[in-house]
Amino acid sequence: MHLKTQQISVSNLEIGMYVSRLDVPWVKTPFPIQGFYVTKQDEINLLAQYCNHVYIDTILSKMDGSAVKHAKLPVGPKGKLDPKTEKLMNEKARMKSRAENYQVTTPIKKELKTAEKIYNNVTATVSNAMSLIESGEPIQINQVEKSIRKMVDSVIRNPDALVWMCRIRQENAHLFESSIRASVWGLVFARHLGLSRKDLNDVGAALILSSIGKSKLPRELHIGELEESEQEAYKQHIEKTLEELEYMGAVNGQIKFIISNYCERNNGTGYPRGLIGNRIPFLARIAGLADYYEQMINPRPGIEAMTPVEAVADLYHNRGILFQREIIEAYIQAIGIYPTGSLVELSDHSIGIVLEQKEKARLRPKVALVRNNYGIDLEQSKIIDLSESPSDENGAPLEVLQSLPSSAIDVNTDILTDKLFGFKWFGMAS
Repeated sequence: MHLKTQQISVSNLEIGMYVSRLDVPWVKTPFPIQGFYVTKQDEINLLAQYCNHVYIDTILSKMDGSAVKHAKLPVGPKGKLDPKTEKLMNEKARMKSRAENYQVTTPIKKELKTAEKIYNNVTATVSNAMSLIESGEPIQINQVEKSIRKMVDSVIRNPDALVWMCRIRQENAHLFESSIRASVWGLVFARHLGLSRKDLNDVGAALILSSIGKSKLPRELHIGELEESEQEAYKQHIEKTLEELEYMGAVNGQIKFIISNYCERNNGTGYPRGLIGNRIPFLARIAGLADYYEQMINPRPGIEAMTPVEAVADLYHNRGILFQREIIEAYIQAIGIYPTGSLVELSDHSIGIVLEQKEKARLRPKVALVRNNYGIDLEQSKIIDLSESPSDENGAPLEVLQSLPSSAIDVNTDILTDKLFGFKWFGMAS
């Protein structure tokens, strides 16, 4: 079954229709990011202030295109919404754009010291948990959840710090470390959307715990491209994860619900149930997109990694296909084209590492040069803020030329981090 939409004028909207797309970006309106049922005339009047026309999802509204004008909102006894519709509308109420207006409260230089401890702690905690699971012993889930809460706190204070840790630790080979990085991407995205701390905790926990089932699969299923029969075997990781969590008994239902659905895809090609569109729970879509992005930039052994720009291009291509169009656009806004810690070549052919991004200047980040335009590695990095429109030595505007894979240049990231973010950070003030 495929999604089917019909474009209509806002003036023709009626109560009961399901609005799946607008003619303007969702983030520029007060409406939920992924669509909503029209329940009252006030919503139509508000839409008219932002849009000329909208797109109606005729399948989700359970009607064909010719009948869309006569849609009625499903109701139960005594005029109440039926349970499925009420659940969907409650979900949408949580994802109104920027419900929580999180602000950066700690400079990256200061937050990175905390983020490094948090990242090391969660790595050790999850590593220990995986060892216990492999030996058939129960794990202390409260320790894992405590580590995740600290991750959430750090991301809320300054998301760039843990993103930096993800980028400089991306060569780690353990399966669970990929899930930790995916968790960070999910937290950064959820923060950008203004979701609650509880939702951030649940998304982060679901992505980290999702590696439990994968660790129980044969080693050959974690190397290179998989044959069709291997793909079917690999899909069992969700069931294996849920079985283990059921054995633990202390994991909240929403975390398990996210894990059950994060591998579903917008066009129905995901698993385990082949759900489509808005039938996929919203937090599962958040987690699924974060995991998909992580697998592109840090894939399994035997598969070539994409640069962040290539990964963003893939996401953009898959708008409305694997993932909902508005969600992908919001995700790209959240992580940027050049995420913190990524390697870039500038227009004068010097090479640097992205230090920070400004929300209104994502294409012009602050960069630490590690190799100059003559191909000479620098002992002391030079900081360049591209948002200030600097010029190269010939007077030409200096800008990012391209994103590079992390293997393009040999950089000791631990030493670089100490130089950049230590107490003598180029004499720059915090």
